[in-house]
Amino acid sequence: MRISFGLPKDMTQDNVWAGNGYGYATRMIMNALTREGFDWRENDDDADVELWFDQPRFWRPSKDKYVVGYHPWESTLLPPGWADIMNQCDEIWTPSPVIADWYHQYSGITRPVYVFEHGVESIWRPIRRRLDGKMKFLHVGQEGLRKGYKDASASYRAAFGYGDTTELNFKLKNEGMGIRSGLYGINYIQGDYDIADLVQLYHEHHVYIYPSWGEGFGLTPLQALATGMPTIIPSAWAPYARFLDPNLVIESELSDPPTEDEHPNSALWKQIHPGQMFRPSRESMTQAMHYVYENYDECVAYALSRTDEIRAHYDWNRLTKEAFENLKMRL
Repeated sequence: MRISFGLPKDMTQDNVWAGNGYGYATRMIMNALTREGFDWRENDDDADVELWFDQPRFWRPSKDKYVVGYHPWESTLLPPGWADIMNQCDEIWTPSPVIADWYHQYSGITRPVYVFEHGVESIWRPIRRRLDGKMKFLHVGQEGLRKGYKDASASYRAAFGYGDTTELNFKLKNEGMGIRSGLYGINYIQGDYDIADLVQLYHEHHVYIYPSWGEGFGLTPLQALATGMPTIIPSAWAPYARFLDPNLVIESELSDPPTEDEHPNSALWKQIHPGQMFRPSRESMTQAMHYVYENYDECVAYALSRTDEIRAHYDWNRLTKEAFENLKMRL
């Protein structure tokens, strides 16, 4: 079976997906396919299977190939026109069982949908964190509206006020955004880190907090879990919910997007993500922050106890081989 990764005309994998979650996951799949002995190319006219991995508005499905569309998503509805494009494929892949269900239930996808979860690399090694100073909370992806930075900030203030025994650090990819840092324990770390520096940043923090309203998979919390870091997220969208510390789960409910009073970019949010998402409970998040602060050694022990199983199940090679072997059997 020969596989073509479809890319828009005059684009390459390096520049169409550089620096975002699509690019990272795609590179991991390509690397795993190579290690497992699969034959793949970019925009290969002679391939048996054509795989598109990006937002559907960039797909150009061929009419003479077996076409797979691989698309993570985060809300119950797709933007206008995307379902029509996705239904031109022979089958759809997504990293999340929740999203697979939503595609059929809400979004009008008529093609078969299969789940191909993301993985975690060996570089995300577990360490035993020790608390010898401030407890440092980390959030990655502050730029994304849905990723809950306002919820995290509000819950952090409710939990710790303006004290000096904790800090909440938001990691931003973009530099020079002009955000004021150091506001009573809330800081912004700006810049494009390579993978080794990003792992080091995770290792230097004590708790990962990520009150996202929705994820197509949720790769950054899985990476935190793989390092043995206590992780505070909603369980409703997480394919790996079984590995979460139940004391640190954020309660959530399926809800419409925030109103203008709740979020300054409400109109843009609704445009990007029509439909419903999982609204995180700020009260639940505050309670989880208090719990990890008061019971840190216990939370670290729990997190470390799950790392072997996480790393075994979410091995990129195993997941990729299984997905493409299953595809081969369907052809």
